[in-house]
Amino acid sequence: MLPEGSRRVRQRSIGEDNAMNDDPAPKARSIALIEQLCSRRSTLVQAMAANPEQITDEQIRDLAWLQSAFAAVEAEHRRAERETLQEEVQQRPSSLPSLP
Repeated sequence: MLPEGSRRVRQRSIGEDNAMNDDPAPKARSIALIEQLCSRRSTLVQAMAANPEQITDEQIRDLAWLQSAFAAVEAEHRRAERETLQEEVQQRPSSLPSLP
């Protein structure tokens, strides 16, 4: 289960830096957050599987929240990667000859 008071954590934004730029720190934070969410999800699923007849509504809500948070962080991470690739492509000199 999630730590006591986890409901307050849920109301915060998922990432501190929504705009990922050339700074590698936001990317590393995003990857660390994804790993943390996966670990928490795994722990919760194992607890639920160990005692399936006693799964609580709170466990189900926690699992749903973890799944949603994971999807949101992963989507933001992929969006930032796409932006970085687009910037790199735009900065490259054109390899095609100029047309008159």
